[in-house]
Amino acid sequence: MTAEEVAERILVLLPEDGTPVLNRVMRVMLSRSLERSIEPDLYFAARDLLLKKHRIGRLRGQGGQLFQETGKEVSGRPAGDVRVGDIWPEDKLMHPLRQYLEGPFRKGLDLPDDSVWIVQETSSAGPHQGRWARPDYILVTAMRFRLLPGSQVDVHSFELKTEAGGTVQAVHEALAQTRFTHFGHLVWHLPEGSRAEARLAEIEKHCDEHGIGLIRMRDPSSAEACEIILDPVRKATLPIAVEGFLESRLSLDQQNTLSLGVHGDRR
Repeated sequence: MTAEEVAERILVLLPEDGTPVLNRVMRVMLSRSLERSIEPDLYFAARDLLLKKHRIGRLRGQGGQLFQETGKEVSGRPAGDVRVGDIWPEDKLMHPLRQYLEGPFRKGLDLPDDSVWIVQETSSAGPHQGRWARPDYILVTAMRFRLLPGSQVDVHSFELKTEAGGTVQAVHEALAQTRFTHFGHLVWHLPEGSRAEARLAEIEKHCDEHGIGLIRMRDPSSAEACEIILDPVRKATLPIAVEGFLESRLSLDQQNTLSLGVHGDRR
């Protein structure tokens, strides 16, 4: 293969919303897509070709990442040529996700009536340090046992991705967030008939391997249009890591509400 052919395939595989992809992950994606091994020299020649043409950008360090430049012609599609998927960028998907979490998802947990639950957007909350330490939403639940002493707290994290953003890297983002939570979920806006459906089996496989839940958001205009494809596996996250995470993401009122649900008294 030529560097030009590999470069065109890179553009097809890169998320159109500009989400960065690790070089090593892109090489794996290329190998699977092309059904052949891609030598490092060929890969980096193709990448450098795209950089020179300003079709992609790069992030240095930690293995290096590349991302698709937005606002320029991409894969022959002129800037400003709006596709159906373009009307649902991530910021417009946030409110539908909250409605789903507060409605059908919470009800599906079948919590006792006296339990505490908190849904909090965390995409811009908390410290900047740490790679992939900011899930888009968290759902915290606390219930006191009736017969046994104590209570149980579960923290769910949700990584939201657009139609173009559902990649293997997105699965690893959701996995990385379980450093601070008990359950990790990937929420993918994947409409019926989308070309991205070709990646669904691969994404489901990676979620299953890592114990990450997979939620398909078919129609953001309906809170009932989300489908749970995979349930997550509970991680044995250290309580001290969960505590520090919640203290930096929840307001004082929310922390008091959670303390009440756990201890029966306010902090």
